[in-house]
Amino acid sequence: MKFIMNRKLATRIGIITTAITLVGMVLLWFIVSNNIASIVKNDITNQMTDAVESRASIINDYVSSSEEYVTAFSLAQEVHDLLKDPYNPELVKKVQKYTEDFGAVKGIFEGLYIATPDTHVLTHTSPSAVGITTRTGESLDSFQKTILTQPELTNLGIMKSPGTGSMILSMYCPIFDGQECIGYVGAGVYASQLMDVLLDLDIKGLPNAEYVFLNVENGIYLYHENEELLNTETKDIGYQEIIRRIKSDGDTASSTYSYQDDKGVDQLIVYKYLKDREWVFMVRDHADEVYGTVSTVRFTVGLLCASVAVAIILLTLLVLHRQGRELMAVENALKYLGRLDLSADRKLERFYNRTDEIGLIAQTTHNVCNCLRKTIDDIGRILGEMADGNIAVDVTANEAYYIGDFNVLSKSLKIIQTNLLRVMNEISSVATQVDADAYQVSAGMQTLSQGSLEQSTSIDGLVAHMSDLTGQIKGSAVRCGDASDLVDKATGYAAEADTKMAQLTVATKNIDHSATQIKGIIKTIEDIAFQTNILALNASVEAARAGSAGKGFSVVAEEVRSLAAKSTEAAQNTGELIGRSIKDVEMGTASSDLAISAMQIINDCIQSIKILMDEIALASVRQSEMVASIDSGIKEISRVVQANSMAAAENADISKKLSGQANALSGLIGQFRIK
Repeated sequence: MKFIMNRKLATRIGIITTAITLVGMVLLWFIVSNNIASIVKNDITNQMTDAVESRASIINDYVSSSEEYVTAFSLAQEVHDLLKDPYNPELVKKVQKYTEDFGAVKGIFEGLYIATPDTHVLTHTSPSAVGITTRTGESLDSFQKTILTQPELTNLGIMKSPGTGSMILSMYCPIFDGQECIGYVGAGVYASQLMDVLLDLDIKGLPNAEYVFLNVENGIYLYHENEELLNTETKDIGYQEIIRRIKSDGDTASSTYSYQDDKGVDQLIVYKYLKDREWVFMVRDHADEVYGTVSTVRFTVGLLCASVAVAIILLTLLVLHRQGRELMAVENALKYLGRLDLSADRKLERFYNRTDEIGLIAQTTHNVCNCLRKTIDDIGRILGEMADGNIAVDVTANEAYYIGDFNVLSKSLKIIQTNLLRVMNEISSVATQVDADAYQVSAGMQTLSQGSLEQSTSIDGLVAHMSDLTGQIKGSAVRCGDASDLVDKATGYAAEADTKMAQLTVATKNIDHSATQIKGIIKTIEDIAFQTNILALNASVEAARAGSAGKGFSVVAEEVRSLAAKSTEAAQNTGELIGRSIKDVEMGTASSDLAISAMQIINDCIQSIKILMDEIALASVRQSEMVASIDSGIKEISRVVQANSMAAAENADISKKLSGQANALSGLIGQFRIK
């Protein structure tokens, strides 16, 4: 499609017309040739079918009449009498004459005879054949088991006569007496008349057609032009397929079948099934020969269509050639117009008076060129005035030139003029205002610059003070750290003293406990001394009673009492000393407990002092960090103030320049006429 669209109009019309003509002719050829081919095919097929139908009817009638003659002969009383008494010479002679006369009258028999069940010939139309036996052995046995089992005629089809070599229809008609076969009638009917009928079968346009008779039951040739194939089973795949179809559906109507033989040649067969006889009659020919006329018709129709197509195409090209030259002139004019060459309409003056499409195009081109010339001239006038500074030029003087879509151009020019006037007025007003504002901004910037310098000086002093404060806070933090270390040492010493006091308390308690035990021991000594004193007293009493015998014992008792008294006195002294020691120990223990309590309070105070010192140190560190941050911020503020001071100075210069430029702009605007 893109290929066609990129071509010129005449070329496109020619291509499309040629394509449509060719497609139409091809379709016409296809439709007409197919219809004619179908008609021809049907005609040839119908000819073959009619020939098959008529010949099959003739063959069937001929064979039926022959079978009727044989049946009539076998029903004769003479035949039955002879078979009942086959060896009666008079009867044999009589029936022999009857046989010869019957064969002579009918004139269709190559041989007609009467024979016994063992195939012994009793009578024959040829007397020389009388007395012979036609079959023996297995042949005789097979004959008796097939042909002679039923009282009905058997037609074996066309075969070569063993006696004369002529082609005959071989028929046998068994004769029964009750349930017993007493003999049969055999006949060889001339097939020459039947063959003459087949050989005379000439279908128009098919001189090489082949005619075949086949036995459907066993596929044996009953007739074939090649006599060597008679009574042999067919090997042709087409004939075999037809026999299979007949056995499958049993259709007696004439039918067709196409196939490819062993040599690769396409064949067409028309066949007719004779159901009563189990025969099939077929006509076969090459498909190329059968449909040769069809190819001729197709070629003829194609040649005719091609001739018509060529004529139409030549006529179309002739017309297009003439129109093409005129279209070329129009095309060249349009090319000039496409390049905005408004003299393009002069090339089409010769077509102005025409009323066809080309004349209409020429007149339209002329009108367009005139309209463009007027419009462009007026736009040039307006833009020229504006270029000279006359923005208030009259844009409606030639408004009638702007027709059609050019009306938008006229409206646009009006809008442009209105907007330019409004903008120039606004620019003038703004320039004046900018000049005044620029002066004020310049003055403000000068003041701002001076204030920024003063702020910078103040901030520099503040930065110095903050630096001193930061140093002092850092020194306080260091001294807090040293105090915290001393508190840690005092805490250690207090803890050690507390431990020693605890050990002293334990030792005092141990002494108190030992003193208590000693008091018990002294108590025991006093008890012993008391008991000893009592014993000494008792011993003195007893010594006094003993008289002189007890003097020695009395002395001893005195000594014991003296020792007991001394022991008691020593024990009492020891008890008093121990009592005073226990009191001293108790007072020491109480003092130790008080000292421990005081040490614990001191330790707690030290810990509290340590915690406060740590918090003071931490607060000092944080204050130092905060002061450092404040110092950094103040320095940043100092840098910003300095930058602002510089910017203020630069802005003051820019304001002066802006004021000068505003004055220059006012001067430029004054050059335009806007009223």
